Amino acid sequence: MLFAFMIVFVMLPSFASQDLFIPKWFLVVYQYFKDEQISAKEFESAITYLQKVGVMRLSTDSQDESITNFLITHSIIEQNSAGHSEFSNCISHWYITGYFTPAESDYAGKVITVNVDGASYQFREDFVTEIKTEGWGKTLSGKYLGWFDESFHLSDFPLDATGNNLESHMIAVDPSIIPQNSRVMIPTLLSPWNEVVFLASDIGTSIIGKHIDVYTGEGKDAHEETYRITGHENIVCLEVK
Repeated sequence: MLFAFMIVFVMLPSFASQDLFIPKWFLVVYQYFKDEQISAKEFESAITYLQKVGVMRLSTDSQDESITNFLITHSIIEQNSAGHSEFSNCISHWYITGYFTPAESDYAGKVITVNVDGASYQFREDFVTEIKTEGWGKTLSGKYLGWFDESFHLSDFPLDATGNNLESHMIAVDPSIIPQNSRVMIPTLLSPWNEVVFLASDIGTSIIGKHIDVYTGEGKDAHEETYRITGHENIVCLEVK
């Protein structure tokens, strides 16, 4: 019989409600499915059964996508086996977005005058507009123009909310949900972001609750990445210390 396995309740730890519970013994069933020793229908029935009796909960409650949900959730285990076993504190249903640093050289709008710390500078208008959304932008001179506290500022580097240099492994979080300077992995993101260990070093007024904003870098390619990684129903794993 498909369910004739020893049931050992081994749960992954969690840091909030709606946790992901994956008994390690169930990987035996999963291996049978991978080896085609059982059918997809039998495997789905096993998952559905385990969810009904409360042994395991996956990334969504939709039984119609139970195999897909298990495969997504199993990526956490695969990450752990790849040397990230400390990231086992996982929860589902996160909204992920991206932000980037625009480069003025990519913009062609009209030139306008901007007051920066009491002095007048000229920049492309569409570039300035983008900065008001993204926070910082690289000017033609190589300096970085930032928008915060309802005014513009210049810096040698783009900065996060605490004054640290922005780097592509940093994320903005709600500190009431994820403490600042926590290390985080998001295994449901597209490659290569699913293997990145992020640092929760930034915050934002629009980053509330189960929402993470990933800094993707500078320029056009980084802008494209913000669209590529944006999505709901992500799994987030916090480092267990």
